[in-house]
Amino acid sequence: MSTSTMPLKAPDLSDNRVMRVVAGLRPCRQGGLRLAGESIGGKRIVHHYGHGGSGITSAFGSSIVAADLAQESLSSDRTVAVLGGGIAGLTAARELVSRGYTTKIYAERFGIDTLSNLAGALWLPTGINLDTPEIGLNRFNTILRDAREKLALLDPKKYGIEILPVYEPAYAPIEHRFFEHTSLTPPRSIDRLPFPGPPRAGKVFETLFIHTPKLLDALLADLKGSGVEFVERSFGSIDDVLALDEPTIVNSLALGSRTIFGDDSMFPAKGVLVHVEPQDLGYCAHDGYKYMFPRSDALVLGGCFIEDEWDDTPDESIAREILSHHRRFFGLI
Repeated sequence: MSTSTMPLKAPDLSDNRVMRVVAGLRPCRQGGLRLAGESIGGKRIVHHYGHGGSGITSAFGSSIVAADLAQESLSSDRTVAVLGGGIAGLTAARELVSRGYTTKIYAERFGIDTLSNLAGALWLPTGINLDTPEIGLNRFNTILRDAREKLALLDPKKYGIEILPVYEPAYAPIEHRFFEHTSLTPPRSIDRLPFPGPPRAGKVFETLFIHTPKLLDALLADLKGSGVEFVERSFGSIDDVLALDEPTIVNSLALGSRTIFGDDSMFPAKGVLVHVEPQDLGYCAHDGYKYMFPRSDALVLGGCFIEDEWDDTPDESIAREILSHHRRFFGLI
């Protein structure tokens, strides 16, 4: 066990610093990622969804597979429609544009107006099926490694990417599978967590932390600068999709895939988050599904993972429990 590091500043979690309580529905799927192509009504449909709580962690890698699948059908007509304006849709469009394809994104909302903007994001494959992934564990690990490499190539200032330590109490279960893809070094033990609160042994590891508003804004700017057209549109049925002009369609509709494409394996996992005024702490805290992420625009406190809950109304009682947990964790009460 290594010695503890220098003391770190505790967050200020006073009531007057709480800005808002938000909630969102993670687009989870039994079997994890769906990456597959099919022909429907004369269109080539490439499915790219099921990222769960790991959209920003995995989408830069899964978009490579989605673009490969789309490319199989692209010949003289080099136009592609992408459905969905969250991280999965934006990264798929980015990969297609990099290969020289004319791309148009159809969605109700884009970038920071989507679910992708609510949370962290810590680069860690949580909230997604890792036990029996439909695409196979080796393939999923390759996607994670590709995603990590792509993120590492981005300008960290422009895209809001940094490396931060993540501190956990020693009693937190070690999820070895989060580290088996070899993109992360497993946690090391420390004799005491380096911030106020009751003396506790702990663990620490380092990973990428992505400031989601910066990342999404930068991706939107890149795509617009590359000539990608954004069309505000909703889809009520598969017929609406098949009416599009583009012969090849990348489906990144997430939970919408359950309704539009009949994928009953899609299910929501509700998360409730407390956004506190931003604070420059320089670290993350992680204790199971309770976590603290220092985003540039908010200190994000989570969370919960309520499966099959379709109501995304923020739950004040859960928010109070999240705040109480973190106040106890940092010895503030």
